Amino acid sequence: MIEPNKAVTVGQRPGVADQNVLILGSGIAGITTALELSEMGISSTILERRDRLGGQAAVFACKASEKCNKCFACVVDNQIQEVSRRSGIRILTESTLGKISGDPGRFKVQIQSGGNESRLEASVILVATGVDFFNARQKPEYGYGLFQNVITAQDLDEMLHAKGRVLRPSDGQVPSRIAFFQCVGSRDETIGHLWCSKVCCAYALRFMKAIRHQYPEIETSFFYIDIQPLGRSFESLLEACRQDERMHLIRSLPSKVYGHRTSTDLRIRFIDPVSGGITEEGFDLIVLSIGMTPREDADQVADLLHVPKNEEGFYRSPPPDSGIFVSGACKGPRDIGGSIIDAKATAREIAQYLGGV
Repeated sequence: MIEPNKAVTVGQRPGVADQNVLILGSGIAGITTALELSEMGISSTILERRDRLGGQAAVFACKASEKCNKCFACVVDNQIQEVSRRSGIRILTESTLGKISGDPGRFKVQIQSGGNESRLEASVILVATGVDFFNARQKPEYGYGLFQNVITAQDLDEMLHAKGRVLRPSDGQVPSRIAFFQCVGSRDETIGHLWCSKVCCAYALRFMKAIRHQYPEIETSFFYIDIQPLGRSFESLLEACRQDERMHLIRSLPSKVYGHRTSTDLRIRFIDPVSGGITEEGFDLIVLSIGMTPREDADQVADLLHVPKNEEGFYRSPPPDSGIFVSGACKGPRDIGGSIIDAKATAREIAQYLGGV
């Protein structure tokens, strides 16, 4: 039986056809693992606390410009559709994990769905619960929640996903000058978040390319500490942004946003990286690239399943004989492509553990 602070040992495992992998989370890591296991003849049950599949990336918009910019938002949509119709994959939405007992290879799990309780047996439990995004209100100097035209990158993603257009929240008009602030909630000693979220630079640059393609008249500025490369196509993306005379990459972070609540004229101050002097500029839309943080319930899941964490609060992989696996961004910040790669590797590890390959 699983008990607090007690070591676990592997029991006799049934044949692979009798296996059921319980997957916590239906983000891209969870659903990719389920699909990979299905290809190997291993059934799974996906447990999702929301009423929909896809995790954070389910509301991401395509960021193509004159060509695909490899944001992988379309891959998430395709995977959601595929996992919904694939046999051997059971999906439980609006459901959470309750008590767990049993041994590795033969877990007995209690599931809470609405006001109902059910039980299932699982040979393996996969934690693919993803991350939370930093609450931008914890950086009040940037005015999120105060100024209508200060939004997060996730707000912008949802706007593009729902409307297909970039509009100022204050009046529904297309902005003329957009500023992107990087590292909001990451690499910040003042809030104790020293880690880099890795994906934010490429994420914002793809936004800028897509916006400039749709609205050639818009001017964009990208304020950063330093640029973190990510993926094979990143250098070509970065070079394309540098070649655009209406896209400005400025190695400086603004100190504060000034303006009125509904103002379309937001002022920012920053140190000019060339002159070293303080500069002030105006924008009518400011986008905060908020970092990734461990999920709010990370401690609860870690305690329940005895999953170790690193010093930043993200999960580390448990011992391989525990029957507990971890995949995706809950192990540390990564993009959609990185989560897919990790999920495929985790599926192979699970199959090897079960004796299926």
